[in-house]
Amino acid sequence: MSHDDFPTDRPAVVTCGLPYANGDLHIGHLRTYVGGDVYSRALERLGQETAFVSGSDMHGTPVAVNAEQEGVSPEEFALDWHERYAETFPKFNVDFDNYGHTHDETNTEITQQLVRDLDEAGHLYEKEIMVAYDPVDDQYLPDRYVEGTCPYCGAHARGDECDEGCQRHLEPGEVEDPESTITGNPAEYRERTHKFFAVSEFADYLSDFLDRLEGTSNARNQPREWIEQGLQDWCITRDMDWGIDLPGENPQDLVLYVWVDAPIEYISSTKQYSERVGADAF
Repeated sequence: MSHDDFPTDRPAVVTCGLPYANGDLHIGHLRTYVGGDVYSRALERLGQETAFVSGSDMHGTPVAVNAEQEGVSPEEFALDWHERYAETFPKFNVDFDNYGHTHDETNTEITQQLVRDLDEAGHLYEKEIMVAYDPVDDQYLPDRYVEGTCPYCGAHARGDECDEGCQRHLEPGEVEDPESTITGNPAEYRERTHKFFAVSEFADYLSDFLDRLEGTSNARNQPREWIEQGLQDWCITRDMDWGIDLPGENPQDLVLYVWVDAPIEYISSTKQYSERVGADAF
């Protein structure tokens, strides 16, 4: 779209990637948020009704691990960074219409409802997988709680990524010679029941969506490559306390994976803004 296409009858939502509530903002962050702010202001100058929204990404094992190392709860740790971010953006004239976070009530409710809807539609299923476990500390070790050897290249790897070697995403149970990042204890693998999202069922739908997508060729070609390679169903739960609880009658002490609730924050932040300004819909 060009400037001649604005204003439109439909409100525009401008978003930026959620900063992860795990450390200081830096100059690279400003490149993203200043650019989003400039774009939002430009649309408004053209008479376009615009909402500029974002929020802090609060969940996941890096937050939980660092909080444990600092002797505070994950919620306290993440909220502290969230508040610092909210104070920092105005100092650089980055003016969000709404800046929320993924642990707030709105995002929790919307995330759990979407998961319930997927489950009721038959797109979720249970599967037994091998999960790292510290028998001395009696603790399951998802993602960054465990490290070991990459089974593909032999480099040192975290539980969810070989970031020092081949850069592959790693699934639970793949890391060899696992150890707890908290205690250093050798870990073992135990079988656990987790929820999976049947992403593979949506290959045709996603391919058609990419055909309609406006944007850069890179934005279309990278996901198209994933589709052509064959989409893998996605484990959407983790064995930990920090996160949004898996909805249902038998959650088994599971929370939703951070990459389930984080993208939904864009919807939640837009909803919060819409309610604040009295809009009928968001």
